[in-house]
Amino acid sequence: MSYAIVHYPNINTEDINQIRKKYDPQVYLIKPHITLVFPIIESINENNFIVHIDNILSKWKRFPICLKGLQKSWDEYLFLMVEEGKVDMIKLHNQLYTGILAKYCRNNLPFIPHLTLGRFTKNIAQFLQVLEEAQKLDLNYCCFVDKVHLINIADEQRSIIWSKEFVLRN
Repeated sequence: MSYAIVHYPNINTEDINQIRKKYDPQVYLIKPHITLVFPIIESINENNFIVHIDNILSKWKRFPICLKGLQKSWDEYLFLMVEEGKVDMIKLHNQLYTGILAKYCRNNLPFIPHLTLGRFTKNIAQFLQVLEEAQKLDLNYCCFVDKVHLINIADEQRSIIWSKEFVLRN
């Protein structure tokens, strides 16, 4: 079992899912999302985790983001980038990785706020094909980060066991 914290953008995801169904192996595990805390596989006290999230989010108001632009990651993923709101997303990510989560922070990798469209393990032709598909769709969305979800994922990462919603202040 593992935990992660994600934001589900309140946008029309039809075009995003059109791409994800072809190229994202997690399309049926989780709907389009932006990960704020990556899966933590170790045992962590759930109640302490929830209190930590509540403490961090109590200081946050909802904020706008825009998803636009495509980027290939170092590990062969295609990202739909968070353009507007990127600084706030990074700040929220960094604050969540304090206290009981500090030891799980990956300081060797910069946090890049994004929504994953697909994975292309060393298949350049497939990557170029989906890049062209995504560019034609002109993916461009704006919404608010007004909620985040703590999700509990089964060990084999094939299903989400439960999810708890946290609402940011208006």
